Amino acid sequence: MRAPLSVADRASGASRPLRQRLSLAALAMLLMLLASGAWLLWDNRRLDVTSYEIGVGQLPPALEGLRIAQLSDLHAADFGDFPRRVVTSVKQAQPDLIALTGDLIDQRTSRLDGVLDMVEQLETIAPTYFVLGNHEADSRVLPELLAGLEQRGVVVLRDAAVPFIVDGEELTIAGLDDPRVRAAAFEEPREAADVLAELDLPEGRPTVLLAHRPELLEGYLGSRVDLVLSGHAHGGQVRIPGVGGVFAPHQGLFPELSEGVHKRDATTMVISRGLGNSIAGVRVNNPRELVIVELCHAR
Repeated sequence: MRAPLSVADRASGASRPLRQRLSLAALAMLLMLLASGAWLLWDNRRLDVTSYEIGVGQLPPALEGLRIAQLSDLHAADFGDFPRRVVTSVKQAQPDLIALTGDLIDQRTSRLDGVLDMVEQLETIAPTYFVLGNHEADSRVLPELLAGLEQRGVVVLRDAAVPFIVDGEELTIAGLDDPRVRAAAFEEPREAADVLAELDLPEGRPTVLLAHRPELLEGYLGSRVDLVLSGHAHGGQVRIPGVGGVFAPHQGLFPELSEGVHKRDATTMVISRGLGNSIAGVRVNNPRELVIVELCHAR
């Protein structure tokens, strides 16, 4: 006859399944954390190439299908083979021109070797144009950056406009300094509309504007600008399906202008999610983005 179990034995037997359940729960939690970390690492390292076909009024036949590669907010991201991947993706897109829409570097950048080497490779693919973002405005190496870009043939547009000619037909490319540039120099920032009015952009000719900040869209309207290429918002940093970006600088929570195509009157804005990170070092559901824009006749 089996001896009856003591109270201690019964307690030990009852706790064994509980310990097993707790161990399994801890293991499941660990696996979830590892999977989440792996996904986050992959999500932050991948590169999306997003293509848009943008209708432009008064587009000459020679400019039909003109392709622009837009790179924004790199913030001197030079980890691993990322710069090579970017250059390879741009080359595969076969652009007619390349637009660098600000924050090529940031306030922490001290060495320009990697950035300038990448830009030099881009310039061999297509004519390259650059405008200053807010981070360049506060950089100690800004003079060195500007000199390095110009030495490599990049056209630096500082509240200026230049013609881009294809088979005798002209496209105007304009570029604005970020407002922070004047503020960092202890000068009064100017309204975008006032600067554009002084540029006296030509009528009857399509105009592409490179302007770092998308939240200033209203100031870009009414100035004969057909297409604006912007960045700065980093896609809202964290993107929630069905909701959009969570936060963007100078727009705050749930920004309206964080990525994609936005149409206002006769002007279309394309906002890049950017290629690098700034203060917040992690993206969530928001991969780095190379934008390819192809011009067509407005429908």
